[in-house]
Amino acid sequence: MPTIFIGENPRLEAVVEDTGSDKYVVITHPHSLMGGNMSNNVVMTAWRASLEKGLCSVRFNFRGVGRSDGSFDEGNGEMNDLATVIGFVQKPVIIIGYSFGAWVAARLMQRLEDPIPCIFISPPTAMFAFPSMKRHSVLAITGEADQFCSIPTLETLLDKDRIFIVKDVDHFWFGEEDRLVPYLKDKLELINPVTK
Repeated sequence: MPTIFIGENPRLEAVVEDTGSDKYVVITHPHSLMGGNMSNNVVMTAWRASLEKGLCSVRFNFRGVGRSDGSFDEGNGEMNDLATVIGFVQKPVIIIGYSFGAWVAARLMQRLEDPIPCIFISPPTAMFAFPSMKRHSVLAITGEADQFCSIPTLETLLDKDRIFIVKDVDHFWFGEEDRLVPYLKDKLELINPVTK
């Protein structure tokens, strides 16, 4: 599937699939300095689940990754990158944020007048200080053996009934991606995007 470029200063490399749905899923990738990009195994699993639900989808590289311009900005400029992609799609949006991408999305939600519904996969609450997400439409899915997600910390940030824990899975989901798909499909039905 051909890539496109979104925004200016920096231009962001992205892949967009328009299924004709009135909803878009925007998918964010793991840490830019640790090999994270829009072709990551979990990002691609979220992409597949979204398309199988018939939703339009966009995945993109944060600044400094792949063919996106710019350089890593400690998650600050990356919030602007995510906002740029959300603005580009011009339709109601759901964010699926994986790892570092979940942290970027959680922080962006604090800045928005109308926070966007999010599904966070393996939010790294043991690595980064996340804001409380209790007043936002957020669900989280994490592995029981996740090395970077502190589940007790996550439970202080999000009501327990919105946290879903998958047994025998760590942060990277290698070989366990198919176990993530039904969770994502189910949660995409539960969550309603904000209409701009």
